[in-house]
Amino acid sequence: MQQKHHNQSPRALRSTALLMLASCSGVATAATIEDPATDALWEMNIAAFGRHGPSYPASEESQNNFIPLPLPVYRGTFLRVGDDTDSPMRGRVFRADRIKLDIDFDLVFGSDSEDIAAREGMPDLDLLTEIGPELELQFADREWLPADVFLAFPLRGALSWDGLDPSFEGLVFAPELKFTRDFGRERHQLKLRITSSFASDGYMDYYYDVAPAYATAERPAFAADGGYLGTEIALSLRWPVARRLELWGGIRQGFYKGARNEDSPLFTDDTTTTVYGAFMYRFWESRRRAVD
Repeated sequence: MQQKHHNQSPRALRSTALLMLASCSGVATAATIEDPATDALWEMNIAAFGRHGPSYPASEESQNNFIPLPLPVYRGTFLRVGDDTDSPMRGRVFRADRIKLDIDFDLVFGSDSEDIAAREGMPDLDLLTEIGPELELQFADREWLPADVFLAFPLRGALSWDGLDPSFEGLVFAPELKFTRDFGRERHQLKLRITSSFASDGYMDYYYDVAPAYATAERPAFAADGGYLGTEIALSLRWPVARRLELWGGIRQGFYKGARNEDSPLFTDDTTTTVYGAFMYRFWESRRRAVD
């Protein structure tokens, strides 16, 4: 079936940039050490992120997203911003040898309904921000495997943003099995993630509910329920190509067969593919170094 493509709406782009920049304001400087072997506490980067993938989970239509922006990086004791494409912002609550508790943040791109045949005439899907606690356990390391293995249990609340007006859209529980492997002198990193997601009624309503006011002959009314959302397998690579330049790239495959709301007229594909890439050029860094 033919796919439609469009660029992310200016409203969502502005919201994303504001969120990334605002997250760094008012951060208290943590205790630091002067060690050139560690990463800088603060960095300023020129960055760009591009994505081609489904307009929303289990959508047969795709969209293109591209965001160029200045990207500050902060590696504080309790807050990390911008140094991991999988987790653009993370708060550290507790860490021990093989267990840690973080506050996890995530961003989900919105979509314009006029560009999606299944949603034509319905409200747009706004940018989502998700935040909540994540418990992560490390149960294998490179003493007997060629990779570190982690099991994470994040529970996040989702907020949609119509401009600067947030609305709560429910909860997502997404247990994840993660394999990471560092290699090379420049700290290249390969990461494999397997994530199964479960969501509340409100979160499912946001994507799959069809209110009677938006029902048509081809799109009957549908009341979405909470439950299993889908499973994703993602492979990503972080590749420092020079002292100040890093590239990221990856592919993510989504599997939605057996999802709770596969009978919704807005559920239009059992499998989806997302490809994404980013670059980050560091033009300034602080003399103070981050404390690991």
